[in-house]
This record gives sequence, structure tokens and C-alpha cells, in this order.
Amino acid sequence: MTDGFQDGGVSPDTLRHLAGAAADAARPPDPDDLRRRARRRRAHVSAVTGLLAVVMVALPAGVAAVTASPQRPQVAAPASTAPASTAPTASAPTVGSARPSIPVPPATAGATPPEVDESLQPAAEPTTGTRTVQLFLLRQRPGQTCPQVVAVTRGVPARAVAKEALRALLDGPTRAERAAGLTSVFDDDSHRFRYLKLDGPQARADFTDLDGILAPGDRCEKAKLLEPMRRTLEQFDWIEQARFSVRGDQRAFYVDVLHDRVPD
Repeated sequence: MTDGFQDGGVSPDTLRHLAGAAADAARPPDPDDLRRRARRRRAHVSAVTGLLAVVMVALPAGVAAVTASPQRPQVAAPASTAPASTAPTASAPTVGSARPSIPVPPATAGATPPEVDESLQPAAEPTTGTRTVQLFLLRQRPGQTCPQVVAVTRGVPARAVAKEALRALLDGPTRAERAAGLTSVFDDDSHRFRYLKLDGPQARADFTDLDGILAPGDRCEKAKLLEPMRRTLEQFDWIEQARFSVRGDQRAFYVDVLHDRVPD
């Protein structure tokens, strides 16, 4: 037995292996091997660092893409097909400023613009000064249902004399004529007159209305209303037939007011 080991317990091969391992452990490291290990370590560290950099750059963009709310698509409104208005647009008044007052003419239902008067008399007729004409008023006779149509003389402007004569008739009798017992269904009614239009030898006078001219149930419409106006206009040589209308409608005069038919 040597040093506590039995001589027969360890083989020579075992002893040689232990001696070689001890020699390797005591041998200094190879510099080339160390350099190779250092290069591999640096390459590994660089790869890991590059991967981390890529992850750090991509991560915020991905988070922003996930958390951003989706945009709602903008749909353009369809273009209006209505024509553009040319009327001026009034701006809203500011606080403390006075709102401008714009006068608006009253609308009249069914009204049509008055027609432009054409030549109301021949060129040879005088157009200056005054002219004496006849107006036809009424005189009630005892025992007669409808009044008698009588003529009086009156001076009117010579220019457009037929129109001026009709206006004078619509204004009604003068005080002296009333004192003489003459009457008329007209009394300050020239404002109802719209225009007098000549069409060859035919004249047509138009009115805004004739409401209230005759009493309800009056059966003397022609004697009181039609005859005075017709005779006043037909006294002039260039007017062979006088006709009448209300707002351009002859039926409104002959049928609705006179309870007759429109003449041919």
C-alpha cells in the first residue's frame, strides 16, 4: 500500500490520463483561440444590438397604428341642380344695430300690370289745351223703374281726350249737376280705372274692380253702368264700339257685373 492507495487498485492507464489532464490544466491558453472567441462574442453582441434597435424603431409605429381611430370617409354632398338665385341676400343684423326697413309693395291677388296706352286719338286731333265733351249722367223720372241717361257738357284736357272724358265720368256729377237732379252710380271712382286701349275702331276700358258700384239686386245695370260709359266713349268719331273688362277679363264685366253675355 503506498500513500493510502492500494497498489493493486489503480491501473497504469488511469494514472497516465490523470497526468495528462493535470498537464493540460497547467498549460497557458492559446492567444489565437482567445482572439477567435472574442470575435465570435463581438459578432454575437452586434447581432443582438441590431435586433434590439429594429424592435425599438418598429414598436412605436405599430402601437400608433393599432391605437389610432379609423378615419370616417368624407362623402361629398351632391351638387344642387337648382338655378342660382340672382336676388341679393340680406345679411343678419348685428346686435345693437338698427335693422333697415325695406318697403314692400302690397301684393294684389290676380293683378296684372296695366297695359301701355297706345295712341288714343288720331294724329289730326288737338293734343293741347282743353276740349268740350259730353258726359252721360242719370235722371230719375217718376213712374220709371230705371233712370234716364242724359248728356251734360264738361271741359277736359285735349290730350288723350277719350280717356280724360271717361275719368271725368267716373269722378261723378259736380255739385251744380247734383243740384239739377242729375245722379250717377260713380262717385270718386276714377281710381278703379286702369287703362283705355284702342284696337282699330274698337276701344276697351279696363278696371281694377267695380265692387259696390251697384246695389245688390239692382236690375238697371245697363242703364246705370254700361250706357253712361259706352256713350261717353262712342261720342268720338274714331271709336265705333266701346267694350269693358275687369283686370283684362271681359266676362268679369259682362257676365259677373251686368249678368249678360260677352258681346260678339
